[in-house]
Amino acid sequence: MRQLQPVVWSKGVFLSPQHLQAQDRFFEDSLRFLADAVAFRNWGFSSLQIDGTALSEGQLTVSQASGVFPDGLMLDMPSSDAPPRSRTLEECFPQGSDRCAFFLAIPQDRPGGINIGLQRTGINTRFYSELQMLRDENSTGIEKPVSLARKNLQILAEGENLEGSVLLPLAEIERTEAGGYRLDAKYVPPMLNLKGNELLTGILRGLIETLVGRSGQLAGTRRQRNQSLADFSASDVANFWLLYTINSHLPVLRHMLQSSRVHPERLFLEMIRLAGALTTFSPKIEPRDLPEYEHEKLGPCFLALDALIAELLETVVPSNFVALPLKPLRENIYGTTIDKDKYFENSRFYLAISSDLREADLIGKTPVLAKACSATHIEQLIRQALPGLKMLHVPVPPRAIPVKLRYQYFSLERSGPVWEAILRSRNFGVYVPGEIPNPEMELIILFANAE
Repeated sequence: MRQLQPVVWSKGVFLSPQHLQAQDRFFEDSLRFLADAVAFRNWGFSSLQIDGTALSEGQLTVSQASGVFPDGLMLDMPSSDAPPRSRTLEECFPQGSDRCAFFLAIPQDRPGGINIGLQRTGINTRFYSELQMLRDENSTGIEKPVSLARKNLQILAEGENLEGSVLLPLAEIERTEAGGYRLDAKYVPPMLNLKGNELLTGILRGLIETLVGRSGQLAGTRRQRNQSLADFSASDVANFWLLYTINSHLPVLRHMLQSSRVHPERLFLEMIRLAGALTTFSPKIEPRDLPEYEHEKLGPCFLALDALIAELLETVVPSNFVALPLKPLRENIYGTTIDKDKYFENSRFYLAISSDLREADLIGKTPVLAKACSATHIEQLIRQALPGLKMLHVPVPPRAIPVKLRYQYFSLERSGPVWEAILRSRNFGVYVPGEIPNPEMELIILFANAE
């Protein structure tokens, strides 16, 4: 029961310990009441470090931790609070079990009861009285002994008597086949700050990398209307909305990764908002299939949501084309592999090229000077001065092609011995002489269902 009534101070009051205790409890309970009213799941660890060396030796030792217990009691060790005694793991594991859950615990607050005792008495109180020498900070600096309440922190294991204690889930430990011990890497204790846990930050970092890659892939399908405006054709409307969805969430997630303090629920909210939007593109996953936030089970709920987002991002919006960048192979020769049968099935081939030449010169010189053939036979073609695939400039490319500024487009004839060489070798090459400086090229394959 909270005490939200302040002490009445008036003239002539005989000061007693009860007055000061009641005043302290009023302030503490008021702060806890306010925190519960305005904050969601305001308990858990801000940071936590378990000694890995001690763990390998069969001891569970908390070397550093800060956070808030479910009842609002704050902890910060070892700077302010003394760490609890280590536990020998062999004594804690239930018989026949290869895993065990552990808790950071402290005795419950007893309103009207004894909450502070002397450690030597053996009574399990919430605090122990500890005498410390404190200096007068305002005048002489003389030290005086002052009794301070030290938290009676303990490490308890599942299967032990947990009644009468406030519990903060700490870790789940597995017994290895070799007889040692290790932390369950997928377990996440309740956290106040996702930066305090490697699994949560790893999920966020991996999601950002995936979104960046998917965004770049989808952005490649845009047409460029002018220097500052991108455009999608009507057939690409699904790609447009998928790119819009990804790009809307990506800056927020990046900000969370850079921020020093982010509650896991904020990350979960942004991830589930992204997942909900992505279900629009999925025939199998619906919003009701998304997991719920569980503060006590952060590992399972975040891993499940991350897996669903990965599955949703793999949703392939049917594409009418593929653009294969032509990379330098040798001097003046560029090429790429064509490794899928569907690329040759009733498709149309286009060469997209940009250069430092003026537009008119690029249009005029490319069909005359450049040679297109298989990358395997392009050098033989040059030596024998034979023509490559016939190129025809296309002033207005099909709408399915994402037109880029400064690029010119040429259709490639799919017939003759040169084309047969491409079919056999499953690669494509272009010879571009020095008269066309700094060329950048793509082979665009337009499928049969394209406009």
